[in-house]
Amino acid sequence: MCGIVGAVHEESGRVDPSLVRKMCALIRRRGPDDEGFHFDPHVGLGMRRLAIIDVNSGRQPIYNEDRTVAVVFNGEIYNYRELREELLKRGHRLVTHSDTECIAHLYEDFDEDFVARLRGMFAIAVWDIRQQKLLLARDRFGIKPLYYWQDGSNLYFGSELKCLLAVDRYDRRLDPQAAWDFFTYKYVPGPKTIYQDIAELPPGHIAVWKQGKLATRRYWQLKFSPDRTKSPDYYREGLLHHLEEAVRLHLVSEVPLGSFLSGGLDSSAIVALMSKICPGNVKTFTVGFGEGQPGADERPYASAIAQLFKTDHSECLYDNPQRQVESILPSMIEAFDEPFADSSMIPNYLICQAARQWVTVALSGIGGDELFAGYERYRGALAADSFQRLPRFLSDGISAAACALPHGRYGGLWVDRIQRFVEGAGLPLPERYQRYLCAFTESEKTSLFSSDFIAQLFKSGGGVTEPAMNRVEPCSDPLERILLTDMETYLPDDELRKADRLSMWHSLEVRVPFLDHKLVEFVATIPSHLKLKGWEKKHILIQCLKGILPNSILNRRKQGFSIPLGAWLRDPLRALVEANLSPRTLYDIGIFNVQTVEQMLKKHELGIRNYETQIWALLVFVMWYRAFFSKH
Repeated sequence: MCGIVGAVHEESGRVDPSLVRKMCALIRRRGPDDEGFHFDPHVGLGMRRLAIIDVNSGRQPIYNEDRTVAVVFNGEIYNYRELREELLKRGHRLVTHSDTECIAHLYEDFDEDFVARLRGMFAIAVWDIRQQKLLLARDRFGIKPLYYWQDGSNLYFGSELKCLLAVDRYDRRLDPQAAWDFFTYKYVPGPKTIYQDIAELPPGHIAVWKQGKLATRRYWQLKFSPDRTKSPDYYREGLLHHLEEAVRLHLVSEVPLGSFLSGGLDSSAIVALMSKICPGNVKTFTVGFGEGQPGADERPYASAIAQLFKTDHSECLYDNPQRQVESILPSMIEAFDEPFADSSMIPNYLICQAARQWVTVALSGIGGDELFAGYERYRGALAADSFQRLPRFLSDGISAAACALPHGRYGGLWVDRIQRFVEGAGLPLPERYQRYLCAFTESEKTSLFSSDFIAQLFKSGGGVTEPAMNRVEPCSDPLERILLTDMETYLPDDELRKADRLSMWHSLEVRVPFLDHKLVEFVATIPSHLKLKGWEKKHILIQCLKGILPNSILNRRKQGFSIPLGAWLRDPLRALVEANLSPRTLYDIGIFNVQTVEQMLKKHELGIRNYETQIWALLVFVMWYRAFFSKH
């Protein structure tokens, strides 16, 4: 695990080694154990290493036998031992036991197609000296990040945006469309970034630079192919087999390893299988908030699982949200480099911070919800079809009653969800699903931004946010269409981005067994009615884990890694909000309608409406802007 950077110029320009070293130094947190570089006159590659596999001899860059292929790599290849044996049989000479060295020799044998043979998470840069060609590759689901900026015929890349912001030739400018989209999704949807002209290599893609030209292509795409001739028992048994195999592969490590444990279904399943494979040798971590923070403490559930499987369990309790959030929010914003407003980043930051005191690698249950239909919004998006079929007088009456529900000073999330449900029920599925996801609707954003910003946005050809569902290959099954949308958008751009940035900020590697691509491809054959069966979410996963996990976990309602954000914004974090969303600050930034923001803050404070999601997005954006633009 590490971070990678690089630059490649045409023959007319030489790469400055000091720039590559500077880019690399900015991501030292990703790899505090070592650094390495490869320099040719027109090429520079750099890496920071967090030593996990082949600790003693796995230094990068790594080369083939005649040093005509150089590789820097971020991630883990879980089938590297199998690949190593194949390479040795084909006559290759390998001098390390690292997964990185396999990449160099696989490239020799299979050129760009070598990526299809990798099982793991990765961002890779391969420099082919003979062909003067650079190949960049990103894993199938976007577990590991990779950004690039093309300056004419020159190319710069890095594991984090801060690497590219360090290039003197780059003119730091806000992308208006990316900012507009951020206030829809609470993250910047890839491949765009918040900075003009800097892009993210999409998941499952490679990019090839040669003779000053860059071309990208997709090498893998998830396709649903349900087989309704198979029995539920076939899928239950097959799922358990693939899940056990994925967890076993993800346990390869030469350094201390553990697991996050919330007491929910996904993390509990991983801990149960870890304990089966490595009995009595599992370290687990959970985080909770103290008294006065209702609904945010999952420690009792996690403790029950830890006791059941006899793990070495650590509970991390935080009971002063004002002090905690105010102290870590600047660090979180720096970790992401661009605005990111999923409020679960707070407990995720804290659990990564706590876990790193004991382990270097932690397994996570990320991906389980997207694979098996675990989010409440999936039921809502499908239930809307039934709502539309109600008699008009009945649906109108329900809608009117929903709109009249009071938000209250210390609640409102469920009221907001009910109101969103009835508002989106009559829309086509893509627009409906976006309504259930969004922080601000299109009309709300028109009111949020200043007229000058909107004029600039539409003048540049931007404007309305296209529903994420329209950007993926269509499916005939509505649930499959929703799941595929989340797998290609929300999963890489929110869940995996959050996990990578916050874990690597603490020099911690997070692994996600649910996203082993062999497991995912098997799950793609399971009919959707076995994932969401009636009102039971994750039906097939629950059936698979019967007899492994107790009923109290199997039947538990999903809680999520949540915090009581609405109450915090009214009281302990009020000073932070007022300092960053003051009229003077907003006028200085110049892109917001100050009166709209003032009204939003007032209504939230009085309990007229719960604006926690919108205020948090604004707070994060303004703090990011002040840190990354006001000082430059």
